[in-house]
Amino acid sequence: MSARNTRTNSAGDAENSTNTEAANAASLLADLPRRQMALVSQAASALYRGSEAVRQVQQDVAKRATDRHQEAAEKLREARDFSEVMAIQTELLRYDLQESAQYWQQVTTALLKVQAEMITGAGEMLDPSAAEPTLDSLQRAFAATLNGSAAVSSNPQ
Repeated sequence: MSARNTRTNSAGDAENSTNTEAANAASLLADLPRRQMALVSQAASALYRGSEAVRQVQQDVAKRATDRHQEAAEKLREARDFSEVMAIQTELLRYDLQESAQYWQQVTTALLKVQAEMITGAGEMLDPSAAEPTLDSLQRAFAATLNGSAAVSSNPQ
């Protein structure tokens, strides 16, 4: 009789384990849209901050270029000979090339920060040590849900 009880208990434990796995899997799958939306919102926020940073870089560069070109225009009005004009234009060209290199460096830095922020957010969601589910755990949860629904439908209790 004890062997029969052991078999019954083992079957009951297996059913409870399957039901628990199915409940956990269903909970994970039900929570997945919220987690995905949080990740998308975080990525959008990072993207908007990056857009704002790029706009600020553009505004700063435009202000400096406006001031520099205004200064060059005033110097050109006062220039007396051709060598002065060429010196002013050469200096302006050097300045513009230097500013162009600095502009692209600042834009690239801002965009790399956005990319790093977006990757960090996605990494936090996929980190196995975090509370967020990994792809592997979601696949197991989905499989357990299918197995649990099959076990529940085959056992009418």
